[in-house]
Amino acid sequence: MQIVETGPDDERFAAWCEVWAATQLADHPDEAPRPASDHVALGRRLTTPGGAVQGTHRAGIAGGTVVGALRLLLPVRDNTAVAYLDVAVHPAHRRRGVGTALLAEGVRLARAAGRSSLVAEVDEPGAGVAGSAFARHHGWACDLRETRRDLLLPVDEERLSVLESEAVAASAGYEVLTWRDRTPDALLEDRALLSRRMSTDTPNGDVPVGEEDWDAARVREQETVALDRGRTVLSAGALHDGRLVAFTDLHVPLAQPERADQSGTLVLPEHRGHRLGARVKIAVLRELAADVPQVRRISTYNSDTNRPMVAVNEALGFRRAGGLSTWSTRLRPGT
Repeated sequence: MQIVETGPDDERFAAWCEVWAATQLADHPDEAPRPASDHVALGRRLTTPGGAVQGTHRAGIAGGTVVGALRLLLPVRDNTAVAYLDVAVHPAHRRRGVGTALLAEGVRLARAAGRSSLVAEVDEPGAGVAGSAFARHHGWACDLRETRRDLLLPVDEERLSVLESEAVAASAGYEVLTWRDRTPDALLEDRALLSRRMSTDTPNGDVPVGEEDWDAARVREQETVALDRGRTVLSAGALHDGRLVAFTDLHVPLAQPERADQSGTLVLPEHRGHRLGARVKIAVLRELAADVPQVRRISTYNSDTNRPMVAVNEALGFRRAGGLSTWSTRLRPGT
């Protein structure tokens, strides 16, 4: 097998995307795989100078066929000792050393970029997932486990109305507003602070990452990336004395709008205890029903140690549907 560099403008990249689609179909037969256009847009952003995260791609080729795919993400504004690794092997070519070779290439590239830690996520629709066994076999440590919960739509209106009334009563003095795709200019600095706090205040287990560096420009970059990838983002925030103190984001892939992803929700610690998490999530659900009624399911991931957010999700009707594990390894000289 050869390992060659590829990218969004390379003729092999379409086959690289097909490897990802095949692995997703094998592991999640009831879900549509990410379209190639999503990988292309993300790939272009990762290889464009000036972003908060840079990246590179490699294809494993055997007999003229792309059988494996590697993507390496390199934060450049923060966590500059860390590289994020994604590896996929076509189901028809597993257990032939393809994944091991791509992993070794990822380690080489990470070390060349001056990184000392590698981090990877494994989606776990059920027990015995190949990715987890692969990481464990190569000596990686599982640093964090999260539970996926799905909410089937439409939500029962009586349930939603009761929760909404309770949240409004508990959050007197707070105003909730919604926006789509672009944070209002007046809230940009506060939104950047919430993203910074999201990187430190949510459970990270033993994952070797620290605080992320966010400012208004990075918020705008993130919004542009989402649009380029064909996603619309519905957001809601809570204001107190004119300052944004809580938010939630919901990503909807417009090419496949049946399933949406809850990207993040955070309430600043000094404003917790007022049901703001429930209030902003309900506000987004109302917007979603009005603007993108094609969505039939929302998925979210939480550590079970984050009991307040898990309680909000379960009250809304989210139910367990799988998991996500985060693995890491530290690079030592010569390894």
